[in-house]
Amino acid sequence: MLTFGGLVLLFLLNLPIIKLCPPSCQCTNLDDQGSKVDCSSKLLKEVPVLPENTVELYLQNNHLTTVAPGTFDKLQNLRKVDLSRNPWNCDCHIIYVKHWLEDQQLNSNPSVLCSTPDLINGKQILNLTGNEYLACNSHESIQCKTFLHKDIWLVAASLLVCILWLCTVYIAKHLNYWVFVTDSYLLAESPRSRLKSQ
Repeated sequence: MLTFGGLVLLFLLNLPIIKLCPPSCQCTNLDDQGSKVDCSSKLLKEVPVLPENTVELYLQNNHLTTVAPGTFDKLQNLRKVDLSRNPWNCDCHIIYVKHWLEDQQLNSNPSVLCSTPDLINGKQILNLTGNEYLACNSHESIQCKTFLHKDIWLVAASLLVCILWLCTVYIAKHLNYWVFVTDSYLLAESPRSRLKSQ
C-alpha cells in the first residue's frame, strides 16, 4: 500500500510529462526513453508545442496542411513519427517538412501525401522535386513584376528630371542682362529692351 508521500513522489515524477503534454494530445511515459505523444484524430490545424523528450509522435488523421519551420528541431530523441492522412499543401512551405523527413533516420509512415495543388495530389512529400513547388514559382514571378514596375517608375522619374533640367538651362540662357556703364550711373537692361530703344 502506497503512503501519501509515495503518491506525491509518483505525481512529481510524472509532472514534467503531464505539464509539457499538449492539451489536445495524450502522452505516455515510455520508461527512461522518453514519451509517446499521440495527437492523432484531434482535428488539429497546426502542430502543438511538443515535449522535447518525445520519442514517438502520432499526428495522423488531422487537418494539418503545413508545419512551421523549426517545429520539430528540438525533438532530438524522436524515433517514430506518423504524419499520414493530413491534407498537406505542397507549396513553398512544405520544404521544411520534406527536408526534415529526409534528414531523420525515423521509422516513419511513408504515406505522407500531398493533397494540394491538384497537379501533385497524391504524390509523396519525400518524392517532390524543386520544380513542383508551384507557389514558389508564382512568388518569383510576382517579385519580377514588382521589380519591373519599380524600374519603369525609376526611368520615368529620371526622364522627368532631365526634362526639367533642360528647361531650366533654356530659361537661364534667355534671361541674360547686359550692363552698360555710363559716366554717372550703371544702367542694367535686358537685350530685348535695348533693341526696342534702338
